[in-house]
Amino acid sequence: MTTVEQLGATVTETRTITLAGAQQGITAALRKAEELGARVAIVVLDAGGHVQALARMDGAPAVATSVAQNKASTALVVRTPTNEFAEAIKQDAVLVSSLASQPGMALFSGGLPLVSDGTPVGSIGVSGGMGDEDLNVAQAGAAAIV
Repeated sequence: MTTVEQLGATVTETRTITLAGAQQGITAALRKAEELGARVAIVVLDAGGHVQALARMDGAPAVATSVAQNKASTALVVRTPTNEFAEAIKQDAVLVSSLASQPGMALFSGGLPLVSDGTPVGSIGVSGGMGDEDLNVAQAGAAAIV
């Protein structure tokens, strides 16, 4: 039987957000959404892009859940807040069109990578708010996690 030590450089450990951490983020994000009067969906993904926790507030549109997941997925993949990424690529219409047509991509505000000690450990996405509400709610959730 091969041990991890024998595999050496072919194996790496991955740090990821815990359920407890994801729930802390959801709780803080819900609190911020309530404060803003927003009705949103919040999705927290682990480092592998899998849903670790989610919540959809009463009154939030049903589609907000999938949009929030897409925002979280995009932030995880590009390792950048979705609003910053969208701003950085907006001048390249071909790139914007190509990325926007990819399943799971969201090129608008509300998705944030979660980074701990320089390592991506997951992401958070929020959808359903107006203007900067999604970003503000996501920031509150992220601050409670990392």
